[in-house]
Amino acid sequence: MVINVLQVGMLMTNCYIAMDEATKEAIVVDPGAREDKILAAIKDMGADVKYIVFTHSHYDHIMAAHEVWKATGAKIAVHKDDAYLLKKEEVTKFGKFTTAKYVEVTPDVLLEDGDKIQVGNLTFDVLNTPGHSNGSICLVCEDVIFAGDTLFKGTCGRCDLVNGDLNKMYVSLKKIAELKGDYRVLPGHESPTTLEYERHSNEYMMEAMKR
Repeated sequence: MVINVLQVGMLMTNCYIAMDEATKEAIVVDPGAREDKILAAIKDMGADVKYIVFTHSHYDHIMAAHEVWKATGAKIAVHKDDAYLLKKEEVTKFGKFTTAKYVEVTPDVLLEDGDKIQVGNLTFDVLNTPGHSNGSICLVCEDVIFAGDTLFKGTCGRCDLVNGDLNKMYVSLKKIAELKGDYRVLPGHESPTTLEYERHSNEYMMEAMKR
């Protein structure tokens, strides 16, 4: 699996392009802004994008989705509990200054916990990890967790936004911590980490593991 990470938008969202080397089929995870940058990277990789997947539907993870979809024809996938947040009226609640250019997209696939997304020879397992939002997900593929805003290096995602819930976050962090083995963790913002590091140093995950 080849992974290209692009930091986009005012909140420096990590947009990931994950591609199967053998088939060139790929997914785009969280196209938060700068569709020009994302599409240029797709072209440079020679990627055939099959899915655009949102780890959750907050504006900083979806703003470039329409243009990427228009250019690639990829299917749009989001957890069923976050699908309504793709509506224009929901997105603009975050502030019209930052979201005025948003073009609404309609999901093709409503994900649920335990679903699998097949892209070439790559299988992405869907884990519903509520806490930051009810429809937050992590994608697990090979030795990588695309963690969205659930798990960050040393901390976890905010739980004080609409549909945020710290108790649900603890349940989700425990679910991730109980995955067997170690993984590279690629979060929705900031720098990557590893699951083993977080098990032993992240106070939120350590608290979750006690519950």
